[in-house]
Amino acid sequence: MGGSRHSNCSMLEAISLCEEFTGNQFDYRYSEDNRVGDHIWYISDVRKFQEHYPQWQYKYSLKDIFEEIYQAQVSR
Repeated sequence: MGGSRHSNCSMLEAISLCEEFTGNQFDYRYSEDNRVGDHIWYISDVRKFQEHYPQWQYKYSLKDIFEEIYQAQVSR
């Protein structure tokens, strides 16, 4: 299913959220060069799914998703 505009982010936004949850500064390099085959921008269109399942709603925000992933890793 994809997150549509509700829950999507760039790699830089994802790194920032991870740094926020862990309290650590990540060591990464950013390059302006695109890798062959990478999408420049991709957001899922969930309108058709919502038409078929009108009661369905998003359950998690982007921050909730990252927090759940982080907490799962901390508990390991």
